[in-house]
Amino acid sequence: MEGPQTRALADHLNEYLTGKPVEQILVPENRWQANMLLLNCVGQVIQRVRCHGKWLFLDFSHGVTWMCQLITRSKWTLRFDTDAASSIPFPGSAKKRREPLITVHFRAGGKHGQVTAILTGHPIFYIVPTDKVRHHPEIKLLGPDPLSTSTFYDEFPYKLRQSPARTLAAALLDQQTIAGLGNALKCEILYAMRFAPTLRVADMLASQIDQLAGNIVGVTATASTFAIKNLPYPYRVFDRAGLPCGIYSADIMVDRSSQDGHLTWYCAACQSIGREPTLFPSQ
Repeated sequence: MEGPQTRALADHLNEYLTGKPVEQILVPENRWQANMLLLNCVGQVIQRVRCHGKWLFLDFSHGVTWMCQLITRSKWTLRFDTDAASSIPFPGSAKKRREPLITVHFRAGGKHGQVTAILTGHPIFYIVPTDKVRHHPEIKLLGPDPLSTSTFYDEFPYKLRQSPARTLAAALLDQQTIAGLGNALKCEILYAMRFAPTLRVADMLASQIDQLAGNIVGVTATASTFAIKNLPYPYRVFDRAGLPCGIYSADIMVDRSSQDGHLTWYCAACQSIGREPTLFPSQ
């Protein structure tokens, strides 16, 4: 799950869970250690649900935070007990029903009545003191989040220049450089900037980096809007190999060199900045 989807989920959970006291928490019987920690949150109130990059944070009133990154088909689902058949899954979540990892029943009250939050799958999950979240090993090295960091335009160029020998494609996937980007948006950002997948950070001008920062903010904000509306993002190059580019009608190609550990979809006609023609196969 990329940053925009995480942001949409955080806003979604925040709307329905903030200010509600926890009435009961259920976990599988074989997870007794988790049960001991989770039960400590019964009777407490969720103060807010926030995110940074691909990480979701649920802050409780007694100074405890649940840190969660949804990987391996993990998802949060909300169920409203006023209508047993009604649930609001996170956009794009799998339809197959899975056994709950954590089930949180909230006390009835307010316009939404009684709400149950269900976590399924195999997420990365920690329970830590709220004031220690920033110092957690998984969080302290994260780069700025274009959706929630007010100083993103100052921090991102500095972070990007720390490894000038890397390709920009690899740098965009480094969570210490920028938090929240995944391979799909990486491809779209390179396409929007007309950058070839082989462009090196060292070869970029300061003006290009500043323009890139603005483009990242725009693309991630748009992706977040689509996720909030539960609509598919209109990818222009990602996963569209062999289809025509919308600008020059040239076929979209795939960089299989895996310099950043992933395939990169691109248009050779459009993305000429930093291109090394001999590096890529024709398909």
